[in-house]
Amino acid sequence: MSAAVGTVLLVSPKEPQVQAYPVYIYTEAPTPPPSSPPSPVALPVPEGYQRVAGPGGLVTTIPIGWTVTRSTGPGAMQATDPDDPTRYIRYGGSPASTTDLVASHVDYEATYAKAHPGFERRSLGTTTYHNVRAVDWEFEHPTTIGRRHAHSMYWRVDGTEYFLYASSTVDRWPDTKPIYDTMVDNTTP
Repeated sequence: MSAAVGTVLLVSPKEPQVQAYPVYIYTEAPTPPPSSPPSPVALPVPEGYQRVAGPGGLVTTIPIGWTVTRSTGPGAMQATDPDDPTRYIRYGGSPASTTDLVASHVDYEATYAKAHPGFERRSLGTTTYHNVRAVDWEFEHPTTIGRRHAHSMYWRVDGTEYFLYASSTVDRWPDTKPIYDTMVDNTTP
């Protein structure tokens, strides 16, 4: 059976877990009516990527062939590089905390840094993403497999906090950064 334009294929996470979220992979975005404003979902999917829907209604793009599973934390999915399991991305959304967006991530960074000796902040600040305030956070820390680099963004829309996150060893970051950038360029809301 072939997929028709606008058809949604449902793929379950590889390892069933309690409260696992379905992963929707869009083969092609439906064509919006001419009067509709363009949205990131309606844009063509970049070559080598597939569109997926995550928790909270988030829609993004991930590399074709990456293994998708439920991740830790509320409303989080993870896609892992099948050729390098130390390289992965996370995405999703869950009900937003009542704490200010920036304050909650500054507090979380302090807790994370204490739990990860050798933690080094690259940046932590605010930006605008899809016309809303967002937190952009980039950091490194040592692990048993070598030093890791991570970059993430958090933003809130209509009571839901969304996020994008990419992580790899420092030596693989130059190959991972374009994946993170592609997610940022192709995510909604």
